[in-house]
Amino acid sequence: MATPDPEPVRAFLEDRHASLSRDAAAYAARELRPRPEPKDDAAARKEAKSLLTEVGRAGYFRPILDQDWRACCLVREALASASPLADAVFALQGLGTLPILLAGNEAMRERWVEAAIAGRAMAAFAMTEPDAGSDVAAMKMTARRDSAASPT
Repeated sequence: MATPDPEPVRAFLEDRHASLSRDAAAYAARELRPRPEPKDDAAARKEAKSLLTEVGRAGYFRPILDQDWRACCLVREALASASPLADAVFALQGLGTLPILLAGNEAMRERWVEAAIAGRAMAAFAMTEPDAGSDVAAMKMTARRDSAASPT
């Protein structure tokens, strides 16, 4: 697998992004690429938890907290170049954490965000309907605010 090259998008990056891209690519090549592919679903789940911890400890979920989308793209590219599973773990951390950052209450943020960014809690999201499965375009459900319900 080739190391990511941010040069084609350099005009859209700040110096810190170029540095992050280099650091993330070096980290991914050194720490993730040598890891063997999981042999089955059980092994993949165990490996995902290990990747969650390691990527969090290395600080590469931080762009999610900062809502720095350029940095998120660069980190994902670096992770994906070395490990599709690490890329999936990063994507789920973003998909599960961002709604809490944007619309969660303070208690939710305190309970989940720091743990997710540090790699101590795996974030997730659910997206399915009986007639659509996970085909977002086929979904028909809508949300409406109900004043009788209160967020917890």
